[in-house]
Amino acid sequence: MNAAAPSPTNAALWERLRATFGRVIAVIGAPAAIVLLNLAARRTRLGIVRQLALLESLVRKLLFAEIAALAPPAAARGPRVVTIPLRPGLVIVNPSRKRAAPKPAPLDLAQPETWRASFALAIPRDTRLVPDRHAPRIRALWGPSARPAEPRRALSCERRSASFRIARRFKALRRVLNDPAPHVRRLAGAQYRALVRSPDVVSRYALVAPRRSGYDPADLRLPIDITCAALVARSRLCDSS
Repeated sequence: MNAAAPSPTNAALWERLRATFGRVIAVIGAPAAIVLLNLAARRTRLGIVRQLALLESLVRKLLFAEIAALAPPAAARGPRVVTIPLRPGLVIVNPSRKRAAPKPAPLDLAQPETWRASFALAIPRDTRLVPDRHAPRIRALWGPSARPAEPRRALSCERRSASFRIARRFKALRRVLNDPAPHVRRLAGAQYRALVRSPDVVSRYALVAPRRSGYDPADLRLPIDITCAALVARSRLCDSS
């Protein structure tokens, strides 16, 4: 099935999710307006983040539901033949002068279309890996001393701003809702790489919930229906029969 068009079953869910996003934006404001908000008050900031976390969780589950339409049926799964083209022999060419990289254009907060806003897929981590902070420390008794840690670079005002970070996440959400296809393909590749390390990633991704959950009073069943679609996708992807 072509990833450019959502499956008929999920197309209605995408429309309902876009409607929920529109209602949230109507209350909170567009990304260009969010970046101008004063979110120093914790209660105001958490209220916006709660709605944002709900939308991001539903988008991830609906993207996951679309992966099942791309996966081959269980009977067709098996060894894959991958053709790797060989590189040609060494070719000596005249070295060209390196041009200086152009300086990035200054960030325009009034033009969200120019922002670099990438939607976070939030693939679950492998539970078998030991975090660095819990790993054993081995100190060399000889050799050069450890290199001192470099001081962190000062973040720009835009990156430090909580309102800009939240506005950028809303902008990333809008881009996914406008065109889910490339994000479905990106999630499919990320899921495949994660499955190599941890087989339970599919089950955990379908059931993960946001840390701060919100709701849409106009469509209370939307989280349930999208979760059901994700569970159906999980059963198909995990079917080894």
